[in-house]
Amino acid sequence: MMIRCSEKHRQECLAYLRQNPSLNLFLIGDIENYGFNQGFQTVFIDKDEFVHGIYLVYYHNLVIASEENRVDPQFVERLVQEYEIQAIQGRKEVLEGLVLDAFSREECLFCELNTLKAESVSDPQIREARPQDAGRIKGLLDEVFQTDNEAAMIARRIETREGRHFIIERGGQVICQANSTAETAEAAILGGVATRADWRRQGLASAVMTALCGQLLSEGKKPCLFFENEEAGRIYSRLGFAPIGRWTLMLRQKEGSR
Repeated sequence: MMIRCSEKHRQECLAYLRQNPSLNLFLIGDIENYGFNQGFQTVFIDKDEFVHGIYLVYYHNLVIASEENRVDPQFVERLVQEYEIQAIQGRKEVLEGLVLDAFSREECLFCELNTLKAESVSDPQIREARPQDAGRIKGLLDEVFQTDNEAAMIARRIETREGRHFIIERGGQVICQANSTAETAEAAILGGVATRADWRRQGLASAVMTALCGQLLSEGKKPCLFFENEEAGRIYSRLGFAPIGRWTLMLRQKEGSR
């Protein structure tokens, strides 16, 4: 039975998710940071006598966790319609049987970092972003990933310290960035590693990732991420990331792209 969660479900949800803390970091971080009474976040628990899974909607994103790899396709379709879901994420084993015609599928490696191998780069143009940088960050992410990001969501993440963005600028333009998207006291999910096409292969992505990971590790937070691009994998391996599982990312296709 699907139940929309309220504050009374906090302990039950977090206890279930902490059975797999790194791979459930998105959900743990969002529940810890935003709880159950925000307009942009809704949490559902699938339970009867036992808990079978957690579904978390964050803006237009859906993250699903289930230790028994159980998903309700009809419920997912309802969420997709009701919340205009653009991306669905979860462990590969959880989403393996979920098929939605409007969504493409990417299989990724999920990795974590215990010790940073690379030395930090001294570059005065690498800095932590401020909320007023959100519009320019959105422009970079939209261009690189061909998605429609929300500047308000980026600004909120920076302002509330739910996550942090490190950027490199040239000529007033953000040309490279990396960010954390969900942070807890112990760990952080990293994402949005992006470099403009005409600035690639100059070590910029490695530099911003080194700065971001170094700051997180200095605070006792373990960086985690997922990727499917071989070139990105080489960068992350050099930094010291090691795989701990597989991750699926399902993206809504734009009309006419199929």
